[in-house]
Amino acid sequence: MLLKLKEKASLTLAMGTLSLPPQFTFILSGRMCWVAGWGKIDMKEPASSTLQEMKPRLGEPQACSLFPAFDHNLQLCVGHPQSTKFAFKGDSGGPLLCAGVVQGIVSYGQSNAKPPAVFTRISHYRPWIDEVLNEN
Repeated sequence: MLLKLKEKASLTLAMGTLSLPPQFTFILSGRMCWVAGWGKIDMKEPASSTLQEMKPRLGEPQACSLFPAFDHNLQLCVGHPQSTKFAFKGDSGGPLLCAGVVQGIVSYGQSNAKPPAVFTRISHYRPWIDEVLNEN
């Protein structure tokens, strides 16, 4: 989803813009990235009232084979299976930032909150994003 603001946003040190990846960019597994959100930090806890962040690594596509709908062309496999914490319920829609570029969007994972998890690959949708932006 893209949102169109009624008026131009005021950019500050606390609020700015992020770069989008070029069309059909494939980034290498093992790359350190950054994800943030207000989702649950434990299966038995409510959503966090404080923005949480972590630095996961991009995983090998095969690690997400446990998800039947995973498609490496459309999605990113993120996080190492031995990690203990990861994005969870309430974090969906949050950014995956790699080297200053938004590469993914938190999508879904395992019900136990353990990695890996699946993120939408933004580069696949660049033609649509560019088309919508150019029309507006």
